Amino acid sequence: MLRLLHCLMVMGLLAAAGYVYDIKYRATGEAQQVQRLRNEIRNEKDRIAFARADWAKLSSPDRIQELAMRHLKMKPVEARRFGSVGALPERPKPADAIGDILQNLPAENPNDSPDQTPTGSVEQQ
Repeated sequence: MLRLLHCLMVMGLLAAAGYVYDIKYRATGEAQQVQRLRNEIRNEKDRIAFARADWAKLSSPDRIQELAMRHLKMKPVEARRFGSVGALPERPKPADAIGDILQNLPAENPNDSPDQTPTGSVEQQ
């Protein structure tokens, strides 16, 4: 009986050791996956930083000015080409749709009296 108990204990310990090894193996795989994802994130951040630096260089006003002078053959704008503020037309008045409708209504005649027909809500005396 004691020998059977010892054999069962050894088998249980071996099964537990196998289970712990399996858990450790899976945990190591997950840790490797986490490290791989961290590396990918770092690489993507580096690529984004490089792209931003490249964009800052390409959109530099000095560089654009130099390219425009070299390739577009543009002349500087002279001050006499601009008009004066007095030459601008006056700003149009804002539209008032309701006011326009009210102005187009026919004028009321003061001799007309309001309708005296009872509606049923007021009793006549």
